[in-house]
Amino acid sequence: MSLSKRFFAAWYDLLNSGVEGRVVPYRRLTAGVAHGNVLEIGGGTGANLPFYPPDASITFIEPDPHMIRRLRRSIRKQGRQAAIVQRYGESLPFAAGSFDAVVTTLTLCMVSDADAVIRETRRVLKPGGNYLFYEHVVSPRSRGRWWQHKLNPTWKRLTTGCNLDRDLTVSICSAGFANVEFEAFDLSVGLPVTIPNIVGVAKA
Repeated sequence: MSLSKRFFAAWYDLLNSGVEGRVVPYRRLTAGVAHGNVLEIGGGTGANLPFYPPDASITFIEPDPHMIRRLRRSIRKQGRQAAIVQRYGESLPFAAGSFDAVVTTLTLCMVSDADAVIRETRRVLKPGGNYLFYEHVVSPRSRGRWWQHKLNPTWKRLTTGCNLDRDLTVSICSAGFANVEFEAFDLSVGLPVTIPNIVGVAKA
C-alpha cells in the first residue's frame, strides 16, 4: 500500500488535471470564502491554496507523508504561510472552538470514518463558524447507486481509498450543525457518465 500511495501522490495532480477545470468553481465556493483561522482536512497536494483569501490563516491536516512533501512544495511555490499537521481527521489535535472555518474538498470519500471526521469538524468550529464542503456522493437514483456499489471495490483499489458510494449528504445534515445549505448536482468528467456532487456550508 505504501508504494501505491507514493505513486498516487506523485501522479495525483496530473491524473486530476483532466477534471480540475470543472472543479475550480467549487474550490472558489469553499476555500475561496474561508476567512480567519481556517482548517483544511485532507490538504493533499495543495490544490486549494490559490483560492484562499489573503487574510486566511491556514492549517492543513494531512496524514499521507507523500502528499505532505508535495503540499510543502505547493506552499513554497504559492508564497503562502501555512501549518501542516500529520494526523487523521477522525481525531483532530485541537481544542473545541479553535477555527472560524473548516474546509473539505473531495476528502470525505477517502477517510476511514467520514462521520467521525464530520463530528470532529463540528467540534473544532467556533460557534457560528462555517464548515465549507465540496464532495462527491452516492447517487439519489437507484441505477446510479447500483453502479457505484458495483464499481466501488475496484475504484477504491485504483485510487488507494476513494469511495464512490458514501451518503455524505445524510452524514453532514445529521451531524448536529445549526444550519446546512447545499446544492446537489451532477458533474461531468468528460465520460459518458456523470458523478453526483454536493457543495455547501454547514454552520456550527
